[in-house]
Amino acid sequence: MEEKSGLDKLLENLAKFDLVPDVSIVDKGTLLAPQNRFAHSHTVTALLSDSIYFVARSNVSSSFTGIYSSINLPEEAEYKVFKRNWFDFLFFPKRQKLGVKYTDEQLTIVSSRWVPSKELNSENVHLFLAVNKTGRSYNLVVGNNYLSSIVEPLTDRKVIGLETNDWIHGAEDLENLLKIGEELIRNIKHACG
Repeated sequence: MEEKSGLDKLLENLAKFDLVPDVSIVDKGTLLAPQNRFAHSHTVTALLSDSIYFVARSNVSSSFTGIYSSINLPEEAEYKVFKRNWFDFLFFPKRQKLGVKYTDEQLTIVSSRWVPSKELNSENVHLFLAVNKTGRSYNLVVGNNYLSSIVEPLTDRKVIGLETNDWIHGAEDLENLLKIGEELIRNIKHACG
């Protein structure tokens, strides 16, 4: 019996959450050198609810999985939030601080000029840390026209996303992302009006 692929497992587990995903498979075999003949890209998208989207993409060079939505913030509001590591000061010279000791000790906020003080209230910081305790490393991203080439309704919009740099397909991982992540995205959108 043939073992199920990561794509098959993802689709099976999304169906358990009553989601009907769209799947795009791009075979790059004819465009690449013979050693990469079987290189291809999988993209899975699903509408979770009222403009919140699940997206998973896997290709030769990178993978990611996350949930995304549009958000009402000014154009200059672009940033990423990571669970803080002791060496972040070396890699993130544009690190911002909120001035809230607990938040500044727990999170690394990378932005050239925006400080997400409304978005990162204590409840949202707690949710962000909770999803990061599930065994995956997630980051929060806010950007202009982010993922517009994948999710058409997000074209020309400010987008917020919670994502990991892994292709996740396990039921427990998906449940954590969908449950905690959707609550976090909704809370942040509500905080921004």
